[in-house]
Amino acid sequence: VKMKYFLISIFFILTIISPLYGQSPDENRFSFRTALLVNALTYNLNKQNALGLHFGQFPPTEINSNNVETLEKSFYGFNYAYGFECINCDSFFVVTILNNGSSVIKTDDGSSYTYSEWGLSLIGGYSWYFENNISLIVGTGPSYSSESKESEDIKSDSGFGKDADERMERLRFLPLVPFFLVGFSF
Repeated sequence: VKMKYFLISIFFILTIISPLYGQSPDENRFSFRTALLVNALTYNLNKQNALGLHFGQFPPTEINSNNVETLEKSFYGFNYAYGFECINCDSFFVVTILNNGSSVIKTDDGSSYTYSEWGLSLIGGYSWYFENNISLIVGTGPSYSSESKESEDIKSDSGFGKDADERMERLRFLPLVPFFLVGFSF
């Protein structure tokens, strides 16, 4: 809960002081971008810098491997983007993403394990910006997360909790996470 208020506070502080960065009033200041399961609202601080909030939820995904049946994730966080040419034009970009969230793993015996987590990603890619204020963003980059078990609802003594922990450990560092968003600036 503290992380949520911290991220929201940073967003509002930077939104309030953004006129100091010299943004002209005729530019589109906000963008909403989505990949259906992940959504982001960003605010352009100036021509090349943007700050935003994002949230998402991945429904239970069938894993069916090593006694792990499903994995479900939900998260929210803060992101900062830098467009090499500009934010609202065709340009290469870099995005830093800070997440806070939770994961729920269900095992073959019906047990459920809940993990709280924070994550950090660095994404690079290219953004296409069209005249109708629609943008298409494609990129990839590494992602790191740190998980801690919050609770467990054990249905049998099969020891599947160890398998759930191993699954989360494999997701700790991912070298190339795909990044794809479609957006509208206003």
